[in-house]
Amino acid sequence: MSTEMIKVRIRFLGPAKDFSGCDEVAINLPKGSSVSTAIEELVQIFPALKNALPNYRFAVNAEYVEKENLLVDGDELAIIPPVSGGIVETDETIFVKLTDEPIDVSNLLSFVASPQSGAIVTFLGTVREFSHGKRVLALTYEAYEPMATKELMRIAEEMKRKWQICKVAIVHRVGTLSIGDVSVAIVVSAPHRSDAFAAARHAIERIKEIVPIWKREHFADGTSQWVGEKSN
Repeated sequence: MSTEMIKVRIRFLGPAKDFSGCDEVAINLPKGSSVSTAIEELVQIFPALKNALPNYRFAVNAEYVEKENLLVDGDELAIIPPVSGGIVETDETIFVKLTDEPIDVSNLLSFVASPQSGAIVTFLGTVREFSHGKRVLALTYEAYEPMATKELMRIAEEMKRKWQICKVAIVHRVGTLSIGDVSVAIVVSAPHRSDAFAAARHAIERIKEIVPIWKREHFADGTSQWVGEKSN
């Protein structure tokens, strides 16, 4: 008696691609399989993944899930390494975006301007020239775009719940950036400066924590490395 099977698309993101050697693969699993079952199958196919997976997170159809989550036919399972954000989400008070174009900070300042605002705080993350004692030539940012945009929106909504702010704009670059380029911009307007400062700091810390964006440093000595990945 044959077991009914499901097909699941596996996406390898950021540093995970170095272990698998590919961007994605489709695997067949018995009906009723969980994320954990899929992981076991992947380790059989790509043994190099085994030591890295305990530090990874997983998403099914662009939503974070636990390993016990059951899979169904046609699901997309993303293998998400620890994270280091064109799709646009916007309402009258929130603007988030991923872009491969230079970030126009003046447009973001115009968006957050409000008659109720007594303070505007701007945070700009930029590409620095030296890292780990080595000269950097460029950085490449890669994102799991549908999920990254969703998480940026979640962060903006958190900011509005936690602090009294008027408007918030968050834009993150993807692609290859040169030294001095702006990689991320966070602009917050609020009636009081303390709320604006606190909200902006919260945003950048949360981006580093939950948004599936990775960066690879390209060094002058010809080597490159994903930020956050330990060297063997």
